[in-house]
Amino acid sequence: MKGRILLIVLLVSIFEAGLVGAGGKQEKPAEKKEPVKISFWIPGSDKASEDYFFEAAKEFSSRTPSIQVEVTILPPAAPDINTKLNAAKLSNTYPDVFSSFIVFIGARGIRGEFADLSPFIENWADKDDFYPSSFELGKYKGKIYGISYFPAPEILVYRKDFFREAGLDPEKPPRNWEELEAYALKLVKRDANGNVIRAGLDVPAINPEVFIKPFLWQNGAAVLDEEKELPTLDDPKALEAFQYVKRLIDAKISIPYDYQKKSDIPFIKGNAAMSFIMASTITSTLKSNPSLREIIGFAPPIERRKKVPFTGHRLFTIGATSKYKNEAWEFIQFMLSKEQMLKRSRLLDMPIVRKSLEQEYYKDGDAEFKKVVVEYSKLGKSAEVTTVTAISNKYLSDAYQAVYSGKSSPEQALKDAQEGILKDIKK
Repeated sequence: MKGRILLIVLLVSIFEAGLVGAGGKQEKPAEKKEPVKISFWIPGSDKASEDYFFEAAKEFSSRTPSIQVEVTILPPAAPDINTKLNAAKLSNTYPDVFSSFIVFIGARGIRGEFADLSPFIENWADKDDFYPSSFELGKYKGKIYGISYFPAPEILVYRKDFFREAGLDPEKPPRNWEELEAYALKLVKRDANGNVIRAGLDVPAINPEVFIKPFLWQNGAAVLDEEKELPTLDDPKALEAFQYVKRLIDAKISIPYDYQKKSDIPFIKGNAAMSFIMASTITSTLKSNPSLREIIGFAPPIERRKKVPFTGHRLFTIGATSKYKNEAWEFIQFMLSKEQMLKRSRLLDMPIVRKSLEQEYYKDGDAEFKKVVVEYSKLGKSAEVTTVTAISNKYLSDAYQAVYSGKSSPEQALKDAQEGILKDIKK
């Protein structure tokens, strides 16, 4: 019996010695690594949009268990978002990924709050599939601070029935400044006292920046020199654009309205023959009133010296202080994948920004409208990426409203705006 016990002890000793010889000591099982948590902030909008982003983040987290995405829905208005970002900056809780309005690229990105995405994009196999504007719009002095995933063009729409009534071909919308003006004069309707009861073209009285800027761009003028960050409203081409818009105002072809209040746009109410309207507003209008599908036409971008429509954008950015930039980029790649882009176009009517998705995008219906949306998205320009864009917008708006009200000539209004911007910059 004693011999047997000694044999067992000897075998156990040999086994333990083998373990020590193999690894020095018996190792514990590796501890399970906790997933990285990244924050994703996005401005609020409608419930369908918010639900999509929550589900997309959940899907990504499920596919990539090592990265968990926490979604925060921000207020929809830029001033409220600014307040949230200021608080996050002070408390060191800036989001890893932020869905930014284009205006924040100039106000925050170029001031060091967003990371430069250029190194990520350079090594990205999919980069050549995107429209160049997707990267150019978020670029400042060679660095890319945001990638556009949601273009929001302002499209020239018109009523085919009103065209026929005025003796115009409903399949031939205006293509240039001369035709736009001539058509507007033919399409306007007035009562016995000369009051406009149907606008030939919607010309806003309030919040006009998005309306006036394309006319400057189309004429080869810029509001700002983006490289030098200085105003260029003393350019004769800018004056020519303002004089053209002044003719439209003086012709009294419009019903006064606030450009920012989409529900007040005369065209939406059936009181205008032509208007520049955001693509998403057109989509919601057609959904709520399907009978308009056969009546509303979509014009290609208006041309003078150039074709440059206004196209707003939302862009994906990464916070400069993020500890998880690689993980943030992995999430952005997922959100910019073909699969997610098509899903957004179908669920939320968001335009696509990938070349390879165009035919698929058209197949889903409303091909005529979508082809125009793509053209505007490719050619469109948005807010200038500078530190002085907000100042410039204020003075440009003041200049327009001085002309609209008759308080100043285009020459004087632009002179005052140029001097005002320069004075504020010096401050």
